[in-house]
Amino acid sequence: MRHRGFWPLVILSLIEAIVCALILRTAIDPDSIQCNALLAAIPGKVSYPSSTAYTSSSRSYWSSQEEALAPSCIVTPTHAKDVASIVQTLNLLNKGGLKCRFAIRGGGHTPWAGSANIDGGVTIDMRSIAEVSVDAKRSVASVGAGAIWGDVYRKMDAWNMTVVGGRGSSIGIGGLLTGGMCFVPEQLIQFEMFGLRSLTSRIGGISYFSARYGFACDNVINYQVVLASGTIVSANATSHPDLFVALKGGGNNFGVVTRFDLAAFPQGNFWGGFILYHDSTSPQLLTAFSGLDKAAGFDEYAALILSFSYVQTMDSYVASANMEYTKPEENPPAFQPFTSIQPHLQNTMRISNQTDFTTEFIQFQPNGRRQLYLTNTFKNDLTFLIDVYNMFKDTGSSALSKIPNSGLSLTIQPIPPAMTSRSASRGGNSLGLNYAEDGALVLCLISATWDHPADDTLITTTAQDLNNDIIAAAKNAGLWHRWIYLNYADGSQDPISGYGDTSAAHLRAVSRMYDPGKVFQRSVPGGFKL
Repeated sequence: MRHRGFWPLVILSLIEAIVCALILRTAIDPDSIQCNALLAAIPGKVSYPSSTAYTSSSRSYWSSQEEALAPSCIVTPTHAKDVASIVQTLNLLNKGGLKCRFAIRGGGHTPWAGSANIDGGVTIDMRSIAEVSVDAKRSVASVGAGAIWGDVYRKMDAWNMTVVGGRGSSIGIGGLLTGGMCFVPEQLIQFEMFGLRSLTSRIGGISYFSARYGFACDNVINYQVVLASGTIVSANATSHPDLFVALKGGGNNFGVVTRFDLAAFPQGNFWGGFILYHDSTSPQLLTAFSGLDKAAGFDEYAALILSFSYVQTMDSYVASANMEYTKPEENPPAFQPFTSIQPHLQNTMRISNQTDFTTEFIQFQPNGRRQLYLTNTFKNDLTFLIDVYNMFKDTGSSALSKIPNSGLSLTIQPIPPAMTSRSASRGGNSLGLNYAEDGALVLCLISATWDHPADDTLITTTAQDLNNDIIAAAKNAGLWHRWIYLNYADGSQDPISGYGDTSAAHLRAVSRMYDPGKVFQRSVPGGFKL
């Protein structure tokens, strides 16, 4: 009887032979070579531009910039061994000098072109690896890397449990849990009764539960990872602990994560929703925000996103507060400074479950529009918050009033020590935050949405100038913080450097150990490289 490892070796040898033959036959078309090699490695799971499967995958990206890219083929693994075969095959071709390029996608909500898709090359669509299960003790939820948060919460709500995760039901879990805090980019909320087809509020990077449990990456117990060699490993506190910490914020630089094991905890219904305000209330809202974002005494059940938006279709500004209080307690004291501000143009505050709240976030946000995010961080200071708001107001209408159906938003979120202090007891992360030194921070997001590529330059330049002006003003005021939240960063930004020298050096060391051939540095252009 042959050893159980015999057949995998035989299969690999066959793939090598096929690849060699393909190289000899079609050397002038490297994209065709890698797609044909993958078809041999995992038959039936490779789609081409003429197929329905390819079109369906390509059109499922949130931003039109990502949708516009055209990979030579899309491969759809259904389990970790498929991913191992894909990576192994592409690595083999690379060693043969082919220079394969590939992208890795989950939910597809990162907006900038090339973040999770590719022109030419191969896109690995992880969405068929989406199983959600809970262990017998109901303390660990195991989630396939291609799942979306709605898949997770529907099961968790049925068991009166949850995990620390994203706030939009259609957001993928993969980029979120390797990018840092809680979920991949914030979501557009469209207030239908006002006909707003552009930004009125954006949901940010903090979980409802972060003040109690830390960032989502802090609550990953184990990562199942396919390394550049094709080896499948588990990274946790006792197995590959250096890789475990690196994956908590290090992005796609070390391998392809195929499963996340998340700490689960009891959770019933809670209070939350949105309030839409007239722009005239903005100074009051900023005062309430600054009072909530405390270095000490932050209410750990509170989560807030405060947004100010210019809406071209109305040629006016609006403000909105997304508030969640993770107890079934209506209008708790922490949020009374917000709820008491009048008038409310719209109010959806209620007691409900997590599935309901995360569905509300995405129900009016169609795919296919152009999107942009830029981010910065500074220390909480009311006078500076008002300055930032005024900079935003000076920018919005003057730049976008002639661009049809466009919107520009300024979104701020509290990052108090109640959130950043949770990491150490959970094994640490790579984000480079120090709660004792940082105090209460403000995560700031500049975001834009529009329809036509002809407007790209004007809107991008406008948003970049505003973001740069805020950073310069924060430095001048002694309030700037180096941290750049990876899941909000534009491709033009460098969030890895924002983690600080120590964390960045650790990430590079882990990359050298687990990917000595630099497959994920050179062959995967998406994401933020080391």
